[in-house]
Amino acid sequence: MGNKPSNKIIFLRSLLAEEKFPDAIEQVLDSRNGLPLYEKTSAKPLFIENKSFVLQDVPGYVNLILAQHQRKLSTHTITTQRTYVIELNRYSDGNQYMEQHFGSKTRSALRRYKKRLEECFDIRYEAYQGNIDKKWYNEIFEQLRTLMTRRFKEKNEENYELPHLDQIKADLYPMLLQNRATLFVIYANGEPVSIRINMMKDKLAFYILSAYDPDYDVFRLGKLDMWKNISWFINQGYTTYDLLKGYAYIKEKWADRTYANNLVFVNEASNLWNRLKFFVTLTSVRFRHTMVKKLKYIGLDKIILRIKRRKINHLDKANYVVLPLKETEAIKTIHKNAQINLKENKSLIAPIIELAYKHRSRFDQIQVFLKNGNSKEYYIHIKGRYYVLTLC
Repeated sequence: MGNKPSNKIIFLRSLLAEEKFPDAIEQVLDSRNGLPLYEKTSAKPLFIENKSFVLQDVPGYVNLILAQHQRKLSTHTITTQRTYVIELNRYSDGNQYMEQHFGSKTRSALRRYKKRLEECFDIRYEAYQGNIDKKWYNEIFEQLRTLMTRRFKEKNEENYELPHLDQIKADLYPMLLQNRATLFVIYANGEPVSIRINMMKDKLAFYILSAYDPDYDVFRLGKLDMWKNISWFINQGYTTYDLLKGYAYIKEKWADRTYANNLVFVNEASNLWNRLKFFVTLTSVRFRHTMVKKLKYIGLDKIILRIKRRKINHLDKANYVVLPLKETEAIKTIHKNAQINLKENKSLIAPIIELAYKHRSRFDQIQVFLKNGNSKEYYIHIKGRYYVLTLC
């Protein structure tokens, strides 16, 4: 984590991982119940250069209690996005939560995806806490890095979380040992295909990041992962689950309430030059966020989202063709060809998973053969049916 002073503080990292704030902050209170989330008397203050700092992504349900004896202390708040919160204590279990948030068709579909996934693969849902093997921990983070890279490439978006992954990795391990965080992993045939990081403060849960294997899109793995996490937190007695900012069009369907997400500028510098720099920074940031709000007001953000979705749909178009093959023709030719190991042929996994889903077949029982030595064409044998798969 290092000792380099900084004037930009990620609120949740200070609250959850470091458990310390600058000396100017006496307390952090949860305004929903008045309970303290942080008290300076029990923590070593965070050193800040120039006596001025910015707290980033402070949720609107938090009250910052500042040092009363510092008369020159000034604060300014800029609302940026929204944070999306699930009120877990409203529900007895994950099924009741789903009934309140989604219609019968959606719930039925998600149960069907879950059942089909468990028919096609050996599925395990694991929430890791406590004493965790460091070698496994390093391996799961490398898998997470791979999944994040693939997922954002597929979505044609810049991955703003990936540059922070090493810092999160360093912060998370001691938190897991102290049961203040979870790694929630979904395994398919022993391979981690979905990984989610959560951090906790008392009975408050916070989503940090997640990624899943895009080859499993047909099973709606992202929704299944969210459902299982919410169910786990309810069963463990947590009161709220903060999904944080971003992806409003997804999170608003799952959230019970939204709160402001704020930038809080704190200035306790007496030096005139430092006060001037603080004012210039504040003015610049305020102008930038005002312009963003105006652009959202005229609907530019929705236009950009539609363009991105069109690009994603274009990128998601299948780069392969699967055609049925007559059984009589297949029996004569298919087994004369070399059988393929799918682990060594990654480009075939997504189409084979889709066929497994379609036929409710065990993935590991599907046979794939290279057609006449052509690396673009393959024979598929699945539950007595035969196909020719051609990569485009």
